[in-house]
Amino acid sequence: MRPNPFFRLLGLAAATVALAACQPEPAPEPGTQTPIIIGHEIVLDSAIYGGPRTITVSLPASYGDGNRRYPVLYLVDGGAQQDFVPMAGMSALGSLSMQYREFILVGVQTDNRYVELTAPSDLAEDLRWLPDNGGAADYRSHMLDEVRPWIEERYRTSGENAIIGESLAGLFITETFLRAPTSFDHYIAVSPSLWWRAEGLSHEAADLLAAGEFGGHSLFLTIADEGEDMQTSMDRLVAALEAGAPDDLTWWYQPMHDEHHNTIYNPATLQALRLVFAPEEGE
Repeated sequence: MRPNPFFRLLGLAAATVALAACQPEPAPEPGTQTPIIIGHEIVLDSAIYGGPRTITVSLPASYGDGNRRYPVLYLVDGGAQQDFVPMAGMSALGSLSMQYREFILVGVQTDNRYVELTAPSDLAEDLRWLPDNGGAADYRSHMLDEVRPWIEERYRTSGENAIIGESLAGLFITETFLRAPTSFDHYIAVSPSLWWRAEGLSHEAADLLAAGEFGGHSLFLTIADEGEDMQTSMDRLVAALEAGAPDDLTWWYQPMHDEHHNTIYNPATLQALRLVFAPEEGE
């Protein structure tokens, strides 16, 4: 019986497709420009703020490989023009070097960080510098009640959450740790502006440590060479931790006095991630 020409053509087409699949992709033409995508900027509708708010998301390199779930690092001041890009680089470093576990990075942009990251103060000195202050509770609610559920609904999260920020963001993180410790599993506060409210948070730290639920959580603290009320308030907080930290709280204080306020963020982040997201045994 003579072969049906249709099936001969079909077999030839299949062989051609298979051969093409084995061929390397042609090299791009010189001068070709291809975008390098490190993440996405997403606009959410916020009931807390009564309008749009922006977040940024960067997924780990292995995210598309299967069904694995990842911890989430929430970045305060996490807009595309804020700290998102350098922190996305730190996320990529984890994938490349395996110094720490991979994580989903979620940046939560601040529109007015001086308002959104401070607890209310009516002290004259604070009011002279920041007459509009005290929006930290709203920013915290936005992060916990709006951003986190949105992320957990759409991405493969493991349920382990960390938060990182520097300066006023570090103040916000320290305040969240002391007043609402179950909000996150891990807290990373870099050169926190504990001078706010005449160092008030550090004066309250001992009582807050005695009253809170800190079991199973961790705190990483560091400070640059700022000195003065930045350092005295940090010293008071560290003394409170040394005297009254619960046994099941893991905490580190690693001052970096060779760094400045504008240089500490990256080296502090590297050290903190090595501790907070330390590779698990067997990785």
